[in-house]
Amino acid sequence: MARTTHAQQTSRAPQLRYVRTLVCDAGRLWNLITRPELLSSWFGATALSDTQYGGFTVVTGPETQETGMVTTCQPPHYFQADFNDPLHRSSTVLVDVVPARRGSHLILTHGGIPAGRLHHYDLLWTSALDRLVQAAAGNAPMSVAGRLPTSAGGA
Repeated sequence: MARTTHAQQTSRAPQLRYVRTLVCDAGRLWNLITRPELLSSWFGATALSDTQYGGFTVVTGPETQETGMVTTCQPPHYFQADFNDPLHRSSTVLVDVVPARRGSHLILTHGGIPAGRLHHYDLLWTSALDRLVQAAAGNAPMSVAGRLPTSAGGA
């Protein structure tokens, strides 16, 4: 069963933090969040230029996509990525995978978010993490955005 700590805006910086407990081991969770074919099943159609360091594009909705660059990766424990937002400054996503006695924990911190984008990213992460919980439990996640746009390597 998943446990959620609701997103909070901190006084230090505009950021969102989520903690989920998943019913899969840390190795499976790491694969779900880093392998493009598994990431695509719960987050959105994903193209990575490199599996550890490099650019990525994720289709997160019918008319939306996130692009960015993985800046730090320490398998199977954590990675950090910069999210590019053409109309705003980039923000940073840090994802930690922590083994637990039963299952594993995922801690996702999205920081440096422009105040006007907090609600957008809260909706994005809340729905995506709900689908991740389903995928980790072996259930088919609710539908996500389909194909990558041609400009991102889609057909």
